[in-house]
Amino acid sequence: MTVDTATANQLNAQIKVVAEAREKASVLKQRRTELLDEWNKANQELLDTLAQAGADVAVAEQELRDMTLLAFYQTGDKVPVKGVGIREMTKLEYDAGVAFNWALEHKMAVKLDVSAFEKIAKASPMDFVKIRQEPIATIATDLSSVINEQEV
Repeated sequence: MTVDTATANQLNAQIKVVAEAREKASVLKQRRTELLDEWNKANQELLDTLAQAGADVAVAEQELRDMTLLAFYQTGDKVPVKGVGIREMTKLEYDAGVAFNWALEHKMAVKLDVSAFEKIAKASPMDFVKIRQEPIATIATDLSSVINEQEV
């Protein structure tokens, strides 16, 4: 069954709207890229200095953290000086396989591997799984050939 003329005309008109919007966005994106490239080249020294400053901050912060931990280990003081401190976090260490088996035994919520389940369900249908086809509208990436055909 083919669509009626009015529907076809509406679809073709909307195709033109989408193609024009895509073209405008593409031109603007390209211009942004060009301007950013120009700015980056003109400001390369600033960008290099900024990157080095970020690396320097990371090194200095890590050294301060190490010094703060050392002071805590030596004194037990969680605030050795104003501006730094120690926050103790509880960490758990366990074998993931043993923990998973424990969760299964205790009927805890264990996350379903959706991808694996759906592959199995498609290959071997299950009574509680409904398989249906759902239409999804698609739009061609390049609409220029469609517009050219419409104009002929």
